[in-house]
Amino acid sequence: MNKKFWAIVCLVVFASAAFAADIKPYEWEKNRSRYTLAAGDKDLTELILKQHAQYEYVLEDNQFLMYSTIHRIVLVNNDEAIQKHNRIVISMNNTIELIELKARAINKDGKAIYFDKSNLKELKEEESGNAYRIFAIEGIEMGSEIEYYFTRKMRASVFDRVYMQYDVPVKASSFLLTCPGHLKFDFKAYQGFPEVKQEENGNKELNQYTAAMKDVPAMKEEAFSYFDANRKRIEFKLAYNTARSQARLYTWDEAAKTFYSVLYTTSKDDDKALEKFAKTLGDDPSKPAVTRIRNIEQKIKSSVKVNTERSDESLSQVTAIIKSKLASREGMTKLLIKTFEKAGIKCYPVITCSREQLKFDGTFDSWSYLDEYLLYFPDTKGFIAPYVFETRYPLVPAEFTATKGLFIEPFAVGEMKSALASVEEIPALDYQLSSDNLDMQVSFADDLSTVNIKQKRIFGGYNAIYFGPYYDLMTEEQRTRMIEELTKQTAPDAAIKKWTAKALEEKTDNFEINVDFNSSHFLEKAGPRILFKAGELIGPQVEMYRDDKRVNEVENEFNRGYDRIIRIQIPSGYTIKNPQDLKIDITYKDKDKTPFLFQSDYAIKDNILEISIKEYYKEIFAPLARYEDFRKVINASADFNKVTLVLEKGSQVLDKK
Repeated sequence: MNKKFWAIVCLVVFASAAFAADIKPYEWEKNRSRYTLAAGDKDLTELILKQHAQYEYVLEDNQFLMYSTIHRIVLVNNDEAIQKHNRIVISMNNTIELIELKARAINKDGKAIYFDKSNLKELKEEESGNAYRIFAIEGIEMGSEIEYYFTRKMRASVFDRVYMQYDVPVKASSFLLTCPGHLKFDFKAYQGFPEVKQEENGNKELNQYTAAMKDVPAMKEEAFSYFDANRKRIEFKLAYNTARSQARLYTWDEAAKTFYSVLYTTSKDDDKALEKFAKTLGDDPSKPAVTRIRNIEQKIKSSVKVNTERSDESLSQVTAIIKSKLASREGMTKLLIKTFEKAGIKCYPVITCSREQLKFDGTFDSWSYLDEYLLYFPDTKGFIAPYVFETRYPLVPAEFTATKGLFIEPFAVGEMKSALASVEEIPALDYQLSSDNLDMQVSFADDLSTVNIKQKRIFGGYNAIYFGPYYDLMTEEQRTRMIEELTKQTAPDAAIKKWTAKALEEKTDNFEINVDFNSSHFLEKAGPRILFKAGELIGPQVEMYRDDKRVNEVENEFNRGYDRIIRIQIPSGYTIKNPQDLKIDITYKDKDKTPFLFQSDYAIKDNILEISIKEYYKEIFAPLARYEDFRKVINASADFNKVTLVLEKGSQVLDKK
């Protein structure tokens, strides 16, 4: 939370009666026995026996503070688990003081080895300014129970989250939050974790909230799903200060007004600097809106650098940004908003979060969802990501799409200016925008030891974002290395004869690479036969052959499509014995729609084998009940990847059209 928002928090909380803090130090069981394990738990490589998260909010010495405690006990049954858990990292961000830290390991015989505080080390990242405390627990034996807890005195977080599920099973997971009686928190639990309840403690001066769950299963990594977004968690926020009023705090409407003030407020010096700056961008009001948007975005992103880790005041002031050409995320967003405003192009901010981490929940108005800025252009229905260099209109990072966001629409009534809030969908982009299309010509050397491949590959949309924006900044050596790495993904032994690469002017999001190379990778001899690994010409493919029980719904990174044409000159005097292996048709149907598809076919004419492949993923999500159908489409491309054509001497009589 930056300083502006911290000031708002303090104002809200301190407009109330004083409250004297009375925090009792957290303690563990001093001489506890080892846990008695169930039969099924004894063979696990690691097991979290206890996971407790505790938050105690207090008003102390005219400060609104939070004492945060984490207590964990982990059973480790192999070397990998020991290495994973014997080093504890404590984030010191937003922390005033590390109040307490205790750690021990209890071996199979019940002997406890206690952590030596002299092993506690401090670490600070220069670039981000993030600080950590790190300590190692030495002398851990196989089968030990590693136990530790730490308490941090922190500036209070009035909206936060805590994860209650890990990649390891948890026998007992618990949550506790306490706060002064005039403050009330709201909570929402996700992915089946029990809802938080307020406890009757007989003390009107203290509110107490708890939740607990036994036998929390491990969350496993799954292809086409995000780990953190699917973990059990609790979101919480300060919702009321009854000493002040009965009005709900930190609503979406209040967020809109707050962020509007931050992003739209400029000084007279800022306005003068903007006037001069706008004239350097070459904006032509007679051109279409999309052309103007792309031009302004390109010019600003090419000239102003963004420090995403810092939020220094100077990095968010328009005049300083224009002079130094350096901005924070917030500063770059403000600069773009004000520049588009100066150009008369209507846009307004949208704030969301990465769905790789969690899905934006508009029904629970926690500002902890408000992590990332986008700009929305209502006249064109498109977005830009202000401080993401790789993306250009209409592309924004894929993880900020197919989710919801807080749309902040400015309005003016007379002299009063403010903003309205609405939670709306940020749609995923059409699959046709993000392409990886292939046009390939293959011919055999006279001695049939190698093939020559002329490959045209056109990347579009998300598949092109790491080419176009960076290509002009690369040295010739870097460009050559990029081409070599891409080509060797298909043919590890590729001997490149020549290549070209360019952004396509007619499609500004597309990037074309042409490579002419020789390779023996695809060929094997089996007596008089030649085995040609034609399926590998499309490069490595994702495989999902394992049939482990699926837990989460399917979630694609972005919609995408692949159109591939491969023309193979059949060697003179040879025939292909199994061309039918190239024919695959796997279609995922959803009523009258086909959201996912893989189709490959072939034709042979004039001794040319032409393979055509169409593959696309038109939707981001597929329900858990249709996982097997989706998996078949994914595996269809992997199946094609394994097709090996058998060439034998003889005339090719097959003529399929």
